[in-house]
Amino acid sequence: MKIKTTIITLSALLLVSPSYAFFGFGSSEEKSSVDLNSLANDAFSSQVDTQADSDLVKMLSSQLDVSPTQATGGAGALLALASNSLGASQTTELASAIPGLSSLTGSIPGLSGLASNFGAVSDIFSKLGLDPSMVTQFAPIILKYLGTQNASSGLLDSLGKIWQ
Repeated sequence: MKIKTTIITLSALLLVSPSYAFFGFGSSEEKSSVDLNSLANDAFSSQVDTQADSDLVKMLSSQLDVSPTQATGGAGALLALASNSLGASQTTELASAIPGLSSLTGSIPGLSGLASNFGAVSDIFSKLGLDPSMVTQFAPIILKYLGTQNASSGLLDSLGKIWQ
């Protein structure tokens, strides 16, 4: 249902774009392009299923001064990248170390497919209104959290390499 809503929203934005020029909204293509990008980013952010009650999300929100929506989406992006990059046994360990992992990685419709490389994660951070450089601030906090959940040193090392 969320994917359908996202597709409808983005389709509507694409259909509305010619009317910007027709009705005289904005004075240049650049301005309307920026406005449409802003609308698309807002639509993306509104699709994040916030996991505000998650200990990890609370930790990220408080330590980085980001909203629960940004913390959920950012953690979800990094964890989806990890899930796509790790072997089966480490993915299973990661899932057992983070209660609600599937809720975090599913916080943005289609996130598992989107977070296939580090560049995609940076794009997701941007769409959440976060500077992509904040990945370097999210990763150590997630690793610290996993350490408190008794994650193995092998998993922590693998994640550190994926997220560097």
